[in-house]
Formats: sequence, C-alpha cells, structure tokens
Amino acid sequence: MVYKITLLPSYLEFNVDSAQTLLDGALANGISLPSRCRVGVCTICACKKIKGTVDYDLEPVLTEKEQRQGWIFPCQAYAKSHLVLSLDE
Repeated sequence: MVYKITLLPSYLEFNVDSAQTLLDGALANGISLPSRCRVGVCTICACKKIKGTVDYDLEPVLTEKEQRQGWIFPCQAYAKSHLVLSLDE
C-alpha cells in the first residue's frame, strides 16, 4: 500500500510504501529529514503527527504522554494511512 505524506510547514508531499519507514521513504524521494542514529534513540528525527496513523515493529522510546501528543520517530514509523507531519515543533 502506498500513502501520501505531507510535511508542514512547507506542504512538501511524497509517497511512501507501507513496507518502508517514513525516513526511508522520504530519502527515497530525495527529501532530507533530520536523522542520525536511525533506530529511534537519538530523538533527532522526532516530529509531530498531525493527522493519520503509524505503526512500529518495536514500540518507540516515547512516553505515553508524548505519544498522545502526537510525537513519532520517522526512522522507525511505518505509515498505515495518509499522514500530515509537522517538522516545525
């Protein structure tokens, strides 16, 4: 399944396959997102999910409060719907 990802505040859009992490999908489309460790430990890639659903192979190192607030790690997250993400938090 392919999903559309919209990045705010630029409204830059790209498609990602549900088998790719959001970071891998962005990089495959020539879009550079902040990242370093690629395993969800450094937190550099953290961004807010404004709309949509993601899933993880392993639970992210985020508190329940952070998850309720919409924080995700694109280096570990897989799209399960079209997404709107904010990189300006």
